[in-house]
Amino acid sequence: MPEKSTTPLPLDGPPLHVKVEPGAEIVLRGSFHNGYDGTTIDAVTTTWPKETPGGASVVPSGMVDLEAGGFHLTSRDPVSHEVHAVYTGQGGEVCAALHSSAPCLPLRLDKLALERRPVGIPTAELLSKLQGGINVEGLPPPPVPAAAVPYVAIAASITIAGVVALVAARVMRRRAASPEAKLAALLARVEGKLGHSDAVLAAPLLPAVETARKSLKKRRIDPTSAEGKRVEAVLLRVEARLDASAHDARSAAEQQAADELVHEMESALEAADEATLSALSPPR
Repeated sequence: MPEKSTTPLPLDGPPLHVKVEPGAEIVLRGSFHNGYDGTTIDAVTTTWPKETPGGASVVPSGMVDLEAGGFHLTSRDPVSHEVHAVYTGQGGEVCAALHSSAPCLPLRLDKLALERRPVGIPTAELLSKLQGGINVEGLPPPPVPAAAVPYVAIAASITIAGVVALVAARVMRRRAASPEAKLAALLARVEGKLGHSDAVLAAPLLPAVETARKSLKKRRIDPTSAEGKRVEAVLLRVEARLDASAHDARSAAEQQAADELVHEMESALEAADEATLSALSPPR
């Protein structure tokens, strides 16, 4: 039997690297009690007590960003605080940016701090109020018996590859449809159009768009918040202005080309008329 490995989830330093292969499952057990507002936070959910405004509720906002670390959530239990996820083979970029190795478990402490009612609290204050812990258990895929090689091994590899590809495709579709991905795609479109726009128009817009890109990269803006919607609205206005400018430039270029063609054809007609008249005139 493969040996299980259990590791406490650290709340400081780089994200925890989990040593599992694509297709392997991890289990996260446990939760933190937040002394600030009485909430219970596990890996993927927050349970608000009945004493809070709005009453008791469970929301999908937990301690770990599984998809960013390369995992696909397969099940969760907000009562027992047990979460199961499968490594998709993705997420290396996010882990590397946070000085860890894929797959990893990026924390959502900053977002959790911002979600504290009514206006959010500093991340350090949230950390000081947390009690409890989450343990991470990784179980590698079971080994293939030597007697079954090569046919069973090949079949198992194909099956695992198919599962991983299917999970990865679903994750990519879900990620592409997320508010974060949509805002990032909008920003990329605006940056691409700026690179081909009129220099006079692009000059004042480039610094602002660059600032927006850095803010999104550092996750200083939540695309689902009111401020994130404001940023999206401004970027849409910039894109519309760039599209209008490009259309005007194309129209001006088309008009110039048409003017030149018409002038050339009219000159050719005049030359043809003169040649015809010369041919018809009797010699003197």
